[in-house]
Amino acid sequence: MANLKNNLKKPFWLSLAPKEKVIFAQHLASMLDAGIPLHEALSVLKDQIAQPSLKYVIDVALIDLADGLPLHVSFGKFPKLFDSFFINSISVGEASGTLPGTLRYMAVQLEKANELRSKVRSALLYPVIVFMGSIGIGAYLAFFMLPKILPLFKTLDVQLPPTTRALLAISSWLTAYWPWVLMGLAVFLVCFNLLMRSVPAFRYHVYKFLMVIPVFGRLLREMQTAQFSRILGTLLSSGVTIVPALKVTAKSVDNPVYKKELEIITASVDRGETIGQELQKHPQLFSRISASMVGVGERTGKLSESLINMAEFTEREVDDMTRNLSTLIEPITLMLVGIMVGFVALSIVTPIYQITQGIHM
Repeated sequence: MANLKNNLKKPFWLSLAPKEKVIFAQHLASMLDAGIPLHEALSVLKDQIAQPSLKYVIDVALIDLADGLPLHVSFGKFPKLFDSFFINSISVGEASGTLPGTLRYMAVQLEKANELRSKVRSALLYPVIVFMGSIGIGAYLAFFMLPKILPLFKTLDVQLPPTTRALLAISSWLTAYWPWVLMGLAVFLVCFNLLMRSVPAFRYHVYKFLMVIPVFGRLLREMQTAQFSRILGTLLSSGVTIVPALKVTAKSVDNPVYKKELEIITASVDRGETIGQELQKHPQLFSRISASMVGVGERTGKLSESLINMAEFTEREVDDMTRNLSTLIEPITLMLVGIMVGFVALSIVTPIYQITQGIHM
C-alpha cells in the first residue's frame, strides 16, 4: 500500500476551506446513514469532489482504511487541514459506532462557527474598503494633481500656506523614495506574518494587545468564549470525558491567550476542581454569565447542554456587537476620510484661491 501512496499526485499546496469541511462531513454522514459502507462512501465522494486537497486526503484515507487504520488516524496525518476537534470527534464516533450522527452534529457546529466568523469579517470589511479608497483618492490628489499645478505657484511666486508646504514635502519625499517605502512595507508584512506563524511568544503578545483594545477586545473575547463553549460542548455530547475534552479544546481554539489559560484550567480540573470555579478565576477571559452557566450545567449534570446554550447565547451577543460595531465604525471612518481628503483638497485649493484673489486685486 505504501507504493500506492507514493503514486498519488499530491497538490503543491494543501488547503481546505471551512465550508468545504462542513459539506464533506454532511455528505459523508448522509451516505453512512443510508447504509453505505465507509470505504464505498469515501470512494463516491472522491469522484464527486473537485477540490484537489480533499480528493488527495480521501485517496490516502482509502488506502489507510484498506490497511486497517481507522479514519481519524488517516485524517490526523493532515493537521493543517483538520484540527484536533475534527479528528477527536471522528475518533469518538468511530469508537461508539455513532459516526454518522457525530459527523452531522459536528457539521452543524462548524457551520455555526463559520457563520460567526463571516459576520465579524463582514462588519470589519466596509470600513477597511472605505479607508483604502480614501487613501487612493488622497494619493491621486497629492501625487498627480498637485505636481501639475505646482509650476503655476512657482511662476507667480505665491507664498504657499503651511498645509500645502507640508503636503508638498510629503509628496516629494514619497516620490523620491517610494520604491524603498513599498519595499519596507512588504518586508514588514512578511516578517510580521512569519513571526505570527513561527514565534508563539510573539503571537501570544499580539493577541494579548488586541484583547485590551476597547470594543474590539471585547468582541475577540466573546468570539473565543463562543468557540470554546461550542467545541467543548460538542465533544462532551459525543461522549468524550471532561479532561480529554478540555485538552482537545485547548488545542483547537485560535487565540493563544485562551489556549494557554485553558491548559491551566485543564490541569486544575484534572486535580479535581470544577470548570465553573476555574472560569471564575479568569474574569479577563470569561464573563460572570459564562462561568455561571457552566457552573449550573455541572451541578445539574447537563454540562454539554449548558455549553451549547452558552455558545448560542454568546454568538447572539457577537452578532449584536458586530451590528453595533458597524454603526459605530462607519461615522468614525467617514470622519477620518473627510479629514484626510479635506486636508489634501485644502492644500491644493487654498493657493489657487490666493492666486485668484491676487489677480482680482
